[in-house]
Amino acid sequence: MKKLFKDPFFLDVLDLYYETPNFLERSFKKSNTVTNDDDYRIQMAIPGLLKDDLKITIKNSILSVIYENEKDTDLIFTSSFKKTYSLPDDIDETNISAKIENGILEIIIPRDKKKINERVVEIK
Repeated sequence: MKKLFKDPFFLDVLDLYYETPNFLERSFKKSNTVTNDDDYRIQMAIPGLLKDDLKITIKNSILSVIYENEKDTDLIFTSSFKKTYSLPDDIDETNISAKIENGILEIIIPRDKKKINERVVEIK
């Protein structure tokens, strides 16, 4: 696409639309991670999806959020996707929970305080 004039906002929006196979699919790949003393939280925008549409798995310290689009309709804004996160060592895998509210998936990963062992190694 040849750019005829310089209007950064206008061209960016057009570039996203014409150069991306599915413009709205980009919104599903946005996520935010928050860390505090008690837990890790992953927040992901999933507009239009319900809890039955998603699957969250944990295998070998990898958390995956999976959506498989099996519907044959023009009303679905995204194709299937899989987003993965490498989990740290200081988590309690048995108490991971998730909820969906207002198009935001939030995964709460509690930290295991017993596993938080930090020490300083003396250099000789």
